[in-house]
Amino acid sequence: MSNPLSSVEPWSLVAEGYTKSTKQFLETYSLKAMDLLGLKSDHVVLDVAAGPGTLAIPLSKSVKEIYAIDFSEPMIEQLKKGMREANVENVIPLVMDGQKLEFPQNHFDGAFSMFGLMFFPDKLQGLKEIYRVLKPGKKVAVSGWAPVKNSPLMQFLFGALRKANPEIPEPQTNPSSFENPEFFREQLNAAGFREIDILPFSNSIEVSDAEEFLDSMIEGGAPLQWMKSKMKESVWDEKRKIMLEHLNSQLAKLPISLSSEAYIAVAEKPD
Repeated sequence: MSNPLSSVEPWSLVAEGYTKSTKQFLETYSLKAMDLLGLKSDHVVLDVAAGPGTLAIPLSKSVKEIYAIDFSEPMIEQLKKGMREANVENVIPLVMDGQKLEFPQNHFDGAFSMFGLMFFPDKLQGLKEIYRVLKPGKKVAVSGWAPVKNSPLMQFLFGALRKANPEIPEPQTNPSSFENPEFFREQLNAAGFREIDILPFSNSIEVSDAEEFLDSMIEGGAPLQWMKSKMKESVWDEKRKIMLEHLNSQLAKLPISLSSEAYIAVAEKPD
């Protein structure tokens, strides 16, 4: 069964809420990836699955130009809105399939895909396309979530989800996903990359109110927005009530800091 998060609809549904509730949390991972690549002011950069500009907008201050692509038009519209608000003019936002990049080979001085390529139906094809358009000797940074067991934030969220939806299985590490560093490395290597480093990196949010936490996760989370869109309002309201009751019981002592771990892979296209 294919992953619905590999399709455009959930990301288009969540675009506005993602920008409001998720973008700021994810920006810390993007800043780390930017630091790892060490790009220069004359560099032209590619951002694959750019979303609302979580990486592209802050990176715009330190490079010449960024081509920010996403397959969701509403996400690109959120990026354009963010560019206007930040007075950014050196980001080129484009609706494009990351598995079929419309750029010539050996074109970019650096590339990123933050929490996007991990959902591609064909991850290897996505990596091969980045490899093709990257200049020899240049680097890519790609991120993916670590297993749920490494992330207290995700443990609480999945616990609430399973309480409301007992049919959802216990989260298991998928050996054929970027949750598995060995698979992550194998895919980068198969695409042609070398000098591969995979760094665990965590960010945290402080939860002071269980209901605010749940509603921000619903508003900015593609899986939850997708689930909500498939239910009658009354059914969803009941499930939200069950999730909130679970979180209130589990988060009795507030405030609490909840972390979520990711893997950031940095790899080089050989000269």
